[in-house]
Amino acid sequence: MSTREACTVSDQKQTAGSADNISLVLQSDEEQLKISGLSKREIAKVRKNAFLHSFSPKFRTANTLPPWERLGAGCQCIDSILNGGFPINGISEVFGYSGTGKTQLGMQLALNVQLPCAIGGKNKGAVYICTEDVFPSKRYHQLAKSFRTSHNCSDIDFEGQTYLYHCADFELLKKTLSVQLPRLLKMKEIGLVVLDSIAGPFRSDYVEANYHNRGQHINEIAKALHHIAESYSIAVVCMNQVTQNQKEDTIEPCLGLAWGNNVTCRFYISRLGSDSTRVFETIFAPDLPNRKCYFTISSQGITADLTF
Repeated sequence: MSTREACTVSDQKQTAGSADNISLVLQSDEEQLKISGLSKREIAKVRKNAFLHSFSPKFRTANTLPPWERLGAGCQCIDSILNGGFPINGISEVFGYSGTGKTQLGMQLALNVQLPCAIGGKNKGAVYICTEDVFPSKRYHQLAKSFRTSHNCSDIDFEGQTYLYHCADFELLKKTLSVQLPRLLKMKEIGLVVLDSIAGPFRSDYVEANYHNRGQHINEIAKALHHIAESYSIAVVCMNQVTQNQKEDTIEPCLGLAWGNNVTCRFYISRLGSDSTRVFETIFAPDLPNRKCYFTISSQGITADLTF
């Protein structure tokens, strides 16, 4: 081995342990010639080694994976079974019959994300997209007033940091997620997007169901939501309605596998008989066991049912 080749090997070893590997890969041959004095052939070897070290897949053990960041729901029992709250990763779905508390939960999340980090919030705004009913602004004002009192934060403009959209059909929802929402996210600090509900645009647009087109459109919306969650580190929570599976005599979330295959975590809200108590249950999540808890809804919001 020549002296120059030995230097090249040494340079490769140093390069492999350097934090500047990516910069080295991106530098031109001319820049490397000026810096190193090596030949183009030798520079190519060093660059290849740096590339392999920086970009090759590496195995890691499960206990080295960092935990997902989470957004608390502001309810002790729900946050407990979710290991701190809804994950800021992928799409979280909450499904259930009408009147079980899905919208109440969505509004409480929109308030909780605006709280200071020291008391469980993210100090960020929220986006609430309605596809069926009009946003319940009167109830939201009531909850915001309660939050200001209970969390001693009279200076937070909860209503002014909650951005509302109404999208009654697929095309408008697609435009909102792909154009209007990214513009907002570049200007404002947003920590949560609530879509209430994902089923709305597809119920209204597909009376005579074309399942092939519907499946494609569902995938487009899911792709846009995943992109938003990943690009901006935002919690994405989608409410969903239920449908009856006649063959199995069970209830299922609307939109079938086309939507279900795009969901990261799925949670179910139901009533406990005719009682005011609700049940919150984890159906599936990559990092959570299947557990359930009980809560009630009052004028102050969603709280743990301590009497159950």
